[in-house]
Amino acid sequence: MLLLSLHFLVFHTEEVHDVLRIWDGPQDGGVLLRELSGSALPPDAHSTFNTITLQFTTDFFTSKQGFALQFSVSTATSCNDPGMPTNGTRSGDSREPGDHVVFQCDPGYILQGVNRITCTEINGRFFWQPDPPTCTAPCGGNLTGPSGLILSPDYPEPYPHGRECDWRVTVTQDYVILLSFNHFSLEPSYDFLHIYDGPDSLSPLLGSFYGTDVPDRIESSSNTLFMAFRSDASLSSNGFVLQYTENPRESCFEPGLLRNGTRVGTDLKLGFTVTYHCESGYTLEGDPTLTCIMGGDGKPSWNKPKPMCIAPCGGQYSGLEGVVLSPGYPGNYTSSRTCLYSVAVPKDYVVFSQFAFFQTALNDIVEVYDGPTQHSRVLSSLSGAHTGI
Repeated sequence: MLLLSLHFLVFHTEEVHDVLRIWDGPQDGGVLLRELSGSALPPDAHSTFNTITLQFTTDFFTSKQGFALQFSVSTATSCNDPGMPTNGTRSGDSREPGDHVVFQCDPGYILQGVNRITCTEINGRFFWQPDPPTCTAPCGGNLTGPSGLILSPDYPEPYPHGRECDWRVTVTQDYVILLSFNHFSLEPSYDFLHIYDGPDSLSPLLGSFYGTDVPDRIESSSNTLFMAFRSDASLSSNGFVLQYTENPRESCFEPGLLRNGTRVGTDLKLGFTVTYHCESGYTLEGDPTLTCIMGGDGKPSWNKPKPMCIAPCGGQYSGLEGVVLSPGYPGNYTSSRTCLYSVAVPKDYVVFSQFAFFQTALNDIVEVYDGPTQHSRVLSSLSGAHTGI
Protein backbone atom coordinates (compact mmCIF):
# COMPACT_ATOMS: atom_id res chain seq x y z
CA MET A 1 0.00 0.00 0.00
CA LEU A 2 1.18 3.51 -0.82
CA LEU A 3 1.28 5.92 2.14
CA LEU A 4 1.44 9.70 2.42
CA SER A 5 3.69 11.86 4.58
CA LEU A 6 3.18 15.57 5.28
CA HIS A 7 6.06 17.91 6.12
CA PHE A 8 5.23 21.45 7.28
CA LEU A 9 7.38 24.31 5.97
CA VAL A 10 5.30 27.17 7.46
CA PHE A 11 2.43 27.21 9.95
CA HIS A 12 0.87 30.38 11.33
CA THR A 13 -2.89 30.58 11.98
CA GLU A 14 -5.05 32.44 14.50
CA GLU A 15 -4.87 30.29 17.62
CA VAL A 16 -8.07 28.37 18.49
CA HIS A 17 -10.17 30.14 15.85
CA ASP A 18 -8.50 29.11 12.55
CA VAL A 19 -7.93 25.35 12.57
CA LEU A 20 -6.37 22.80 10.20
CA ARG A 21 -7.71 19.26 10.70
CA ILE A 22 -5.96 16.23 9.20
CA TRP A 23 -7.60 12.83 8.74
CA ASP A 24 -5.84 9.53 8.03
CA GLY A 25 -8.09 8.44 5.19
CA PRO A 26 -11.42 10.05 4.22
CA GLN A 27 -13.18 12.50 6.52
CA ASP A 28 -16.03 10.03 6.96
CA GLY A 29 -14.64 6.81 8.40
CA GLY A 30 -11.03 8.01 8.69
CA VAL A 31 -8.99 8.70 11.82
CA LEU A 32 -8.52 12.31 12.94
CA LEU A 33 -4.73 12.70 13.23
CA ARG A 34 -4.34 16.35 14.18
CA GLU A 35 -6.19 19.55 15.02
CA LEU A 36 -3.70 22.37 14.50
CA SER A 37 -3.76 26.10 15.20
CA GLY A 38 -1.34 28.77 16.38
CA SER A 39 2.27 29.43 15.37
CA ALA A 40 4.16 26.29 16.43
CA LEU A 41 5.50 24.32 13.47
CA PRO A 42 3.79 20.89 13.64
CA PRO A 43 5.75 17.64 13.41
CA ASP A 44 5.45 15.49 10.30
CA ALA A 45 2.21 13.55 9.84
CA HIS A 46 2.00 10.09 8.27
CA SER A 47 -0.96 8.15 6.92
CA THR A 48 -1.73 4.48 7.26
CA PHE A 49 -4.17 4.63 4.32
CA ASN A 50 -3.38 5.78 0.78
CA THR A 51 -5.32 9.04 1.31
CA ILE A 52 -5.10 12.02 3.66
CA THR A 53 -7.89 14.57 4.06
CA LEU A 54 -7.23 18.15 5.16
CA GLN A 55 -9.88 20.65 6.27
CA PHE A 56 -8.97 24.29 6.97
CA THR A 57 -11.61 26.34 8.82
CA THR A 58 -11.32 30.09 9.53
CA ASP A 59 -13.53 32.57 11.35
CA PHE A 60 -14.64 36.04 10.22
CA PHE A 61 -11.94 38.06 12.02
CA THR A 62 -8.15 37.94 12.29
CA SER A 63 -6.15 36.19 9.55
CA LYS A 64 -2.51 35.08 9.58
CA GLN A 65 0.12 33.88 7.11
CA GLY A 66 -1.37 30.40 6.89
CA PHE A 67 0.58 27.23 6.11
CA ALA A 68 2.75 25.55 3.50
CA LEU A 69 3.41 21.82 3.47
CA GLN A 70 4.99 19.18 1.29
CA PHE A 71 3.60 15.69 0.76
CA SER A 72 5.49 12.60 -0.33
CA VAL A 73 4.59 9.00 -1.16
CA SER A 74 6.18 5.78 0.13
CA THR A 75 5.40 2.07 0.18
CA ALA A 76 4.46 0.65 3.57
CA THR A 77 6.48 -2.33 4.80
CA SER A 78 6.29 -1.53 8.52
CA CYS A 79 4.66 0.90 10.93
CA ASN A 80 5.57 4.57 10.87
CA ASP A 81 7.93 5.95 13.49
CA PRO A 82 5.57 6.66 16.43
CA GLY A 83 7.76 9.59 17.48
CA MET A 84 9.03 10.75 20.84
CA PRO A 85 6.41 12.37 23.07
CA THR A 86 7.06 15.97 24.05
CA ASN A 87 8.12 15.93 27.71
CA GLY A 88 8.62 12.18 27.65
CA THR A 89 10.76 9.28 26.43
CA ARG A 90 10.23 5.95 24.70
CA SER A 91 11.97 2.60 24.61
CA GLY A 92 11.90 0.33 21.59
CA ASP A 93 12.77 1.08 17.94
CA SER A 94 11.48 -1.97 16.04
CA ARG A 95 8.44 -1.29 13.86
CA GLU A 96 7.58 -4.67 12.45
CA PRO A 97 4.12 -6.21 13.04
CA GLY A 98 3.94 -7.49 16.62
CA ASP A 99 6.69 -5.18 17.90
CA HIS A 100 6.04 -3.01 20.96
CA VAL A 101 7.06 0.49 21.98
CA VAL A 102 6.83 1.69 25.60
CA PHE A 103 6.43 5.35 26.59
CA GLN A 104 7.21 7.19 29.81
CA CYS A 105 6.64 10.83 30.83
CA ASP A 106 9.14 13.19 32.44
CA PRO A 107 8.61 14.09 36.13
CA GLY A 108 5.56 16.29 36.65
CA TYR A 109 3.76 15.06 33.52
CA ILE A 110 1.14 12.33 33.16
CA LEU A 111 0.51 9.97 30.26
CA GLN A 112 -2.60 10.56 28.16
CA GLY A 113 -3.26 7.14 26.64
CA VAL A 114 -1.56 3.80 27.25
CA ASN A 115 2.15 3.39 27.82
CA ARG A 116 2.57 0.38 25.48
CA ILE A 117 1.52 0.26 21.82
CA THR A 118 1.82 -2.55 19.23
CA CYS A 119 2.57 -2.43 15.51
CA THR A 120 -0.38 -4.06 13.72
CA GLU A 121 -0.85 -5.07 10.05
CA ILE A 122 -4.31 -5.65 8.55
CA ASN A 123 -4.77 -6.08 4.78
CA GLY A 124 -1.48 -4.37 3.97
CA ARG A 125 -2.17 -1.42 6.30
CA PHE A 126 0.44 -0.91 9.03
CA PHE A 127 -0.52 1.09 12.12
CA TRP A 128 0.06 1.36 15.87
CA GLN A 129 -2.63 0.10 18.18
CA PRO A 130 -3.69 1.98 20.19
CA ASP A 131 -2.51 5.45 19.10
CA PRO A 132 0.76 6.76 20.60
CA PRO A 133 0.17 8.59 23.90
CA THR A 134 1.06 12.16 24.86
CA CYS A 135 2.53 13.67 28.04
CA THR A 136 0.71 16.61 29.61
CA ALA A 137 1.07 18.72 32.74
CA PRO A 138 -2.20 18.04 34.58
CA CYS A 139 -4.58 20.48 36.21
CA GLY A 140 -4.30 19.30 39.82
CA GLY A 141 -3.90 15.89 41.40
CA ASN A 142 -3.02 13.94 44.54
CA LEU A 143 0.75 13.58 44.93
CA THR A 144 2.51 11.16 47.25
CA GLY A 145 6.05 9.95 47.64
CA PRO A 146 9.17 11.58 49.06
CA SER A 147 9.63 14.13 46.24
CA GLY A 148 8.15 15.35 42.99
CA LEU A 149 7.47 18.19 40.56
CA ILE A 150 4.29 20.25 40.28
CA LEU A 151 3.71 22.07 36.98
CA SER A 152 1.11 24.58 35.93
CA PRO A 153 -1.36 23.03 33.46
CA ASP A 154 0.07 22.58 29.94
CA TYR A 155 3.57 23.71 31.03
CA PRO A 156 5.88 24.76 29.32
CA GLU A 157 3.11 26.30 27.23
CA PRO A 158 1.15 29.19 28.80
CA TYR A 159 -1.56 27.91 31.14
CA PRO A 160 -5.18 27.98 29.86
CA HIS A 161 -7.75 30.60 30.83
CA GLY A 162 -10.44 29.98 33.43
CA ARG A 163 -8.80 27.07 35.22
CA GLU A 164 -9.30 25.86 38.80
CA CYS A 165 -6.60 23.32 39.66
CA ASP A 166 -6.09 21.79 43.12
CA TRP A 167 -3.12 19.71 44.25
CA ARG A 168 -2.82 17.81 47.53
CA VAL A 169 0.69 16.69 48.53
CA THR A 170 1.09 13.98 51.17
CA VAL A 171 4.42 12.64 52.43
CA THR A 172 5.49 10.20 55.15
CA GLN A 173 4.07 10.64 58.64
CA ASP A 174 6.35 12.62 60.98
CA TYR A 175 7.89 14.40 57.98
CA VAL A 176 7.24 17.94 56.73
CA ILE A 177 7.12 19.25 53.16
CA LEU A 178 9.66 21.65 51.69
CA LEU A 179 8.38 23.50 48.63
CA SER A 180 10.85 25.24 46.29
CA PHE A 181 9.96 27.42 43.29
CA ASN A 182 12.11 26.75 40.21
CA HIS A 183 10.08 29.03 37.92
CA PHE A 184 7.13 31.33 38.56
CA SER A 185 5.18 33.66 36.25
CA LEU A 186 1.45 34.38 36.70
CA GLU A 187 -0.66 37.28 35.45
CA PRO A 188 -0.33 39.91 38.21
CA SER A 189 -3.40 40.52 40.40
CA TYR A 190 -5.69 38.18 38.42
CA ASP A 191 -4.16 34.68 38.43
CA PHE A 192 -3.19 33.21 41.82
CA LEU A 193 -1.53 30.25 43.45
CA HIS A 194 -2.80 29.77 47.03
CA ILE A 195 -0.85 27.42 49.32
CA TYR A 196 -2.38 26.02 52.52
CA ASP A 197 -0.68 24.33 55.47
CA GLY A 198 -2.82 21.19 55.55
CA PRO A 199 -5.03 18.88 53.49
CA ASP A 200 -7.57 21.42 52.10
CA SER A 201 -8.46 25.10 51.64
CA LEU A 202 -9.79 25.27 55.21
CA SER A 203 -6.23 24.86 56.48
CA PRO A 204 -4.12 27.92 57.42
CA LEU A 205 -3.05 29.96 54.38
CA LEU A 206 0.73 30.02 53.93
CA GLY A 207 0.64 32.49 51.05
CA SER A 208 -1.05 33.70 47.87
CA PHE A 209 1.32 34.32 44.97
CA TYR A 210 1.17 36.02 41.57
CA GLY A 211 3.41 38.03 39.24
CA THR A 212 6.97 37.12 38.29
CA ASP A 213 8.82 37.35 41.61
CA VAL A 214 9.97 33.85 42.57
CA PRO A 215 8.63 33.12 46.10
CA ASP A 216 10.88 31.93 48.90
CA ARG A 217 10.92 28.31 50.06
CA ILE A 218 7.84 27.20 51.95
CA GLU A 219 7.77 24.61 54.74
CA SER A 220 4.65 22.90 56.05
CA SER A 221 4.03 22.11 59.69
CA SER A 222 2.66 18.64 58.90
CA ASN A 223 2.94 15.99 56.20
CA THR A 224 0.29 17.57 53.90
CA LEU A 225 0.03 20.68 51.73
CA PHE A 226 -2.87 21.92 49.60
CA MET A 227 -2.39 24.16 46.56
CA ALA A 228 -5.09 25.93 44.58
CA PHE A 229 -4.36 27.57 41.21
CA ARG A 230 -6.91 29.98 39.70
CA SER A 231 -6.68 31.70 36.30
CA ASP A 232 -9.17 34.22 34.92
CA ALA A 233 -10.62 34.48 31.43
CA SER A 234 -8.14 37.01 30.01
CA LEU A 235 -4.33 37.00 29.89
CA SER A 236 -2.13 34.04 30.82
CA SER A 237 1.59 33.59 31.42
CA ASN A 238 4.23 30.84 31.43
CA GLY A 239 3.12 29.34 34.75
CA PHE A 240 5.23 27.65 37.39
CA VAL A 241 7.51 24.75 38.26
CA LEU A 242 7.52 23.69 41.93
CA GLN A 243 9.59 20.98 43.54
CA TYR A 244 8.54 19.35 46.78
CA THR A 245 10.60 17.12 49.05
CA GLU A 246 9.87 15.49 52.38
CA ASN A 247 12.14 16.33 55.28
CA PRO A 248 12.42 14.91 58.80
CA ARG A 249 10.56 17.18 61.18
CA GLU A 250 13.72 17.98 63.14
CA SER A 251 15.78 18.98 60.09
CA CYS A 252 16.55 22.18 58.21
CA PHE A 253 15.50 22.60 54.60
CA GLU A 254 17.89 21.56 51.85
CA PRO A 255 20.17 24.63 51.41
CA GLY A 256 21.27 23.64 47.92
CA LEU A 257 24.59 24.00 46.13
CA LEU A 258 26.49 27.12 45.24
CA ARG A 259 26.95 28.31 41.69
CA ASN A 260 30.69 28.13 41.01
CA GLY A 261 31.23 26.33 44.32
CA THR A 262 30.96 23.07 46.24
CA ARG A 263 29.43 21.94 49.53
CA VAL A 264 30.67 19.61 52.27
CA GLY A 265 27.99 18.05 54.51
CA THR A 266 24.72 16.28 53.71
CA ASP A 267 23.11 15.76 57.15
CA LEU A 268 20.50 18.46 57.73
CA LYS A 269 19.45 17.55 61.28
CA LEU A 270 19.61 19.95 64.23
CA GLY A 271 23.17 20.70 65.28
CA PHE A 272 24.79 19.58 62.03
CA THR A 273 26.68 21.88 59.68
CA VAL A 274 27.32 22.35 55.97
CA THR A 275 30.39 24.19 54.65
CA TYR A 276 30.78 25.85 51.26
CA HIS A 277 33.94 26.35 49.16
CA CYS A 278 34.39 28.31 45.94
CA GLU A 279 36.04 27.17 42.75
CA SER A 280 39.37 28.67 41.75
CA GLY A 281 39.07 32.35 40.80
CA TYR A 282 35.97 32.98 42.91
CA THR A 283 35.70 34.56 46.36
CA LEU A 284 33.24 33.48 49.03
CA GLU A 285 30.89 36.27 50.06
CA GLY A 286 29.34 35.43 53.43
CA ASP A 287 30.03 32.85 56.10
CA PRO A 288 31.20 29.49 54.70
CA THR A 289 29.63 27.33 57.45
CA LEU A 290 25.91 27.07 58.28
CA THR A 291 24.54 25.34 61.37
CA CYS A 292 21.03 23.89 61.68
CA ILE A 293 19.42 25.39 64.81
CA MET A 294 15.90 25.72 66.22
CA GLY A 295 14.52 29.04 65.00
CA GLY A 296 12.41 31.52 66.91
CA ASP A 297 9.26 30.21 65.22
CA GLY A 298 9.89 26.74 66.64
CA LYS A 299 11.07 25.32 63.29
CA PRO A 300 14.60 24.21 62.40
CA SER A 301 16.45 26.79 60.30
CA TRP A 302 19.98 27.70 59.27
CA ASN A 303 21.71 30.20 61.54
CA LYS A 304 23.09 32.27 58.65
CA PRO A 305 22.23 33.05 55.02
CA LYS A 306 23.77 30.86 52.36
CA PRO A 307 26.95 32.48 50.98
CA MET A 308 27.73 33.22 47.34
CA CYS A 309 30.77 32.64 45.14
CA ILE A 310 31.58 35.78 43.16
CA ALA A 311 34.30 36.75 40.74
CA PRO A 312 35.77 39.86 42.41
CA CYS A 313 36.87 43.16 40.88
CA GLY A 314 40.60 42.93 41.50
CA GLY A 315 42.60 41.22 44.22
CA GLN A 316 45.93 39.80 45.37
CA TYR A 317 46.86 36.38 43.95
CA SER A 318 49.76 34.20 45.09
CA GLY A 319 50.85 30.57 44.91
CA LEU A 320 52.15 28.45 42.08
CA GLU A 321 48.96 28.56 39.97
CA GLY A 322 45.51 30.12 39.92
CA VAL A 323 42.66 31.62 37.92
CA VAL A 324 41.81 35.29 37.41
CA LEU A 325 38.27 36.19 36.29
CA SER A 326 36.58 39.38 35.18
CA PRO A 327 34.13 40.72 37.80
CA GLY A 328 30.85 38.81 37.82
CA TYR A 329 32.07 36.06 35.43
CA PRO A 330 30.44 34.07 33.78
CA GLY A 331 27.92 36.90 33.72
CA ASN A 332 28.65 40.23 32.05
CA TYR A 333 30.92 42.63 33.89
CA THR A 334 29.39 45.98 34.92
CA SER A 335 30.30 49.33 33.39
CA SER A 336 32.56 52.04 34.83
CA ARG A 337 34.87 49.68 36.75
CA THR A 338 38.62 49.74 37.23
CA CYS A 339 39.88 46.43 38.61
CA LEU A 340 43.50 45.86 39.62
CA TYR A 341 44.80 42.30 39.93
CA SER A 342 48.25 41.56 41.39
CA VAL A 343 49.85 38.14 40.83
CA ALA A 344 52.96 37.25 42.86
CA VAL A 345 54.80 33.93 42.79
CA PRO A 346 57.79 32.74 44.85
CA LYS A 347 61.16 34.33 44.26
CA ASP A 348 63.21 32.88 41.38
CA TYR A 349 59.98 32.03 39.51
CA VAL A 350 58.31 33.92 36.64
CA VAL A 351 54.61 34.23 35.85
CA PHE A 352 53.18 32.51 32.76
CA SER A 353 49.59 33.44 31.91
CA GLN A 354 47.19 32.44 29.16
CA PHE A 355 43.68 33.71 28.43
CA ALA A 356 41.31 30.71 28.18
CA PHE A 357 38.47 33.09 27.27
CA PHE A 358 38.54 36.78 26.35
CA GLN A 359 35.66 38.98 25.18
CA THR A 360 35.22 42.68 25.97
CA ALA A 361 33.73 45.71 24.30
CA LEU A 362 36.28 47.51 22.13
CA ASN A 363 36.41 50.41 24.60
CA ASP A 364 37.00 48.07 27.58
CA ILE A 365 40.72 47.31 27.84
CA VAL A 366 42.79 44.77 29.77
CA GLU A 367 46.42 45.82 30.26
CA VAL A 368 49.08 43.40 31.51
CA TYR A 369 52.16 44.86 33.22
CA ASP A 370 55.53 43.19 33.75
CA GLY A 371 55.88 44.16 37.40
CA PRO A 372 54.05 45.10 40.60
CA THR A 373 52.49 48.45 39.54
CA GLN A 374 50.83 50.22 36.63
CA HIS A 375 54.13 52.03 36.06
CA SER A 376 55.82 48.78 35.03
CA ARG A 377 56.46 47.87 31.38
CA VAL A 378 53.25 47.06 29.43
CA LEU A 379 53.30 43.51 28.09
CA SER A 380 49.96 43.66 26.26
CA SER A 381 46.88 45.81 25.86
CA LEU A 382 43.82 43.84 24.78
CA SER A 383 40.17 44.39 23.85
CA GLY A 384 37.57 42.67 21.71
CA ALA A 385 37.46 38.87 21.31
CA HIS A 386 40.50 36.57 21.50
CA THR A 387 41.26 32.92 22.25
CA GLY A 388 44.41 31.17 23.40
CA ILE A 389 46.54 34.31 23.90
